[in-house]
Amino acid sequence: MIKDSKQYAIELDGVIYSFSGNTLEPVVDLEDIKEDIWFVTDMQEAVSQTMTVEARVKYAEFIVRKRLQESGDFDEPVSVLTHWKKKKGKNNTDIFFTALPTRLHHSYLDQIREKEESILLFPLYSVLWGFLKRIKKKKPTAVIFQHNRFADIIIGTTKQVYYANRFVAFDMEDEQISSLWETIRANIATFESDNRIKVSQVFLLTWIDSGMAPKWPEDSDSEFYSFEEEAVVFNGKKHNISFLKAMDIKSGTGDVSPPKEKIFYYARKSAPYFNVIFLLAALLLAAGSFWCHQKANLLQAEITQLEEKMDGIQVKLPLDNAGESYKDILTFIKQLAYCKNAPSYKTVVNDISNAVFSDVNLEVLKINYTSDDVQIEIFGRINSPFDVAYPGYQNFLNILRQRGYTVGESRFDTQIMASQFLVKLVKKVKVIG
Repeated sequence: MIKDSKQYAIELDGVIYSFSGNTLEPVVDLEDIKEDIWFVTDMQEAVSQTMTVEARVKYAEFIVRKRLQESGDFDEPVSVLTHWKKKKGKNNTDIFFTALPTRLHHSYLDQIREKEESILLFPLYSVLWGFLKRIKKKKPTAVIFQHNRFADIIIGTTKQVYYANRFVAFDMEDEQISSLWETIRANIATFESDNRIKVSQVFLLTWIDSGMAPKWPEDSDSEFYSFEEEAVVFNGKKHNISFLKAMDIKSGTGDVSPPKEKIFYYARKSAPYFNVIFLLAALLLAAGSFWCHQKANLLQAEITQLEEKMDGIQVKLPLDNAGESYKDILTFIKQLAYCKNAPSYKTVVNDISNAVFSDVNLEVLKINYTSDDVQIEIFGRINSPFDVAYPGYQNFLNILRQRGYTVGESRFDTQIMASQFLVKLVKKVKVIG
């Protein structure tokens, strides 16, 4: 069954129907439906078919419009609504489309813009194509929608449409409807012969004014199916039809509404779900806040207990003369700490080596370890002009500063093509006081 939350409007043979729940009723125009809707229409004067055009994919619609006007199908500007197209060879394109007078196309768009609620517009043949894709038949399959004295047919697979056409009977007399089905069977046979393709299955979709299902020839290579029907109430009477069931399994793709209208439609339909998500998020945040508050209270209680224990501890300081026996031990510990924290010769040499740049010759390097720091003296020459040597020397000092050295003295003497420098560095060592 179609979900109650989805409202349909169907325009067939000049009549507009409203469908919701299991009730179908005629309406004068779309303004009578005060909800967001899927609007399926045969578009009255439209022509739906397949065509192979000599053009690249992006120019296919232009060539289709030109050919339709040149052939006399339309004597006014034409709009082409593409349902499917595919590149065929280098400069050819297969295209499946619905073409209609531009004035009529604009009329539908005006109805969409003027209606306060949102509308998704679906040409009838996009619904048949959507149904064909959703039943997932890998072999060529025909879908026929018979309503009143009309029959709309497409032949294709889940990936391609080979043929599309509309057949018309003179009236709804049994003889004329039988003749209509004979014409359909003959056209399927001609299609198979011309394209060397066998139609494996035929699916019939029905409407409230469809005639009796045809008796498909037993010797036909095609298997005939009447698609699953559902009961619909129309004008107080129950009708079993299958077209609405076919619409129900169609996805939301294939509509030709303006992009803004699609956004409005799905935004409004998604609003209840977003409200639920926001509600769940708010509940999660509230629960998280409560948990954090409880955790903070527990931590504060633990801190209070620890502070009380600390206040109860009495520290006994050693007597002055008691420290005499520990002097040697403290001295030894200080020495160990100094040895641990003071940079080694290798570390100092590596720091200086990583800081020097090309054309520098280090001639003197003195390293002196004192009680609380390391004193370093560096003398060197730079065999480069001043504009290269001095920036390099400044960068050399900056690198050493970044490694924790303090520049106590810095001299830079330059000549025309060479310079010499003297740097005295200090690096503090952490010791136990």
